[in-house]
Amino acid sequence: MQFYRRLQPIRAISFDLDDTLYDNIPVMRAAEAANYAKLCELFPVAAAWSQAEWAQRRWQLMQTDADLASDMTLLRLATIRLGLMQLGIDSKQAEAGAEQVLAAFLARRNQVDVPAQSHQLLSELGQHYPLIAISNGNVDTTKIGLRDYFAHVIQPGDGRRGKPYPDMFTVAQQAYPHLCPAQWLHVGDSPVADVLGAQRMGWQTAWFKSGLYDASSLIVLPHVAYHDNRQLGHLLLERQR
Repeated sequence: MQFYRRLQPIRAISFDLDDTLYDNIPVMRAAEAANYAKLCELFPVAAAWSQAEWAQRRWQLMQTDADLASDMTLLRLATIRLGLMQLGIDSKQAEAGAEQVLAAFLARRNQVDVPAQSHQLLSELGQHYPLIAISNGNVDTTKIGLRDYFAHVIQPGDGRRGKPYPDMFTVAQQAYPHLCPAQWLHVGDSPVADVLGAQRMGWQTAWFKSGLYDASSLIVLPHVAYHDNRQLGHLLLERQR
């Protein structure tokens, strides 16, 4: 565990979900395969592009539309709809098909194996702090067995943009108006979405070193960096004694 800034008293904790509380890489691999299979089943012409090529088109759309880049559901829908239209499918069919493909994707995407360590961490911390989930992703916390740990689950939608935009952090603050920004700790693995996004709000941050990003990706330093959720649990529970 590395400390970069002095931690101030913490009154509430928010967690990113994907790749912070569980390994999301195998989940996404399986979900992407289900997504592509359903797409090609509904629209055989979609097989003109490989699964990797569809993923590349989604990445390109992320680079040109920052709002879509922060909302994984809208990004996926837009990628499928626009791609199908370019392949000659009319807009109404493309829109309806995108929704069907998304449903197949989500069915597989919500088959997550959350480690016992994460359940223990949230259970123990929840006895001392209000916990909130703030995620750009579209996982269903009820289906993966995490919903009961969180007082609020905040995700993009209804006009809310994803991290690092302030929208979802602001929703969390509004739920606890008696807390000042510096009393929040946000925990996540993304140097931009989580660390930069939360610190722009004046929050404290804990960076989970999942292995997806290295320190060169940090734009601002977190308050603390760690690689094992047991370390985070020990730190935060000790502060309650």
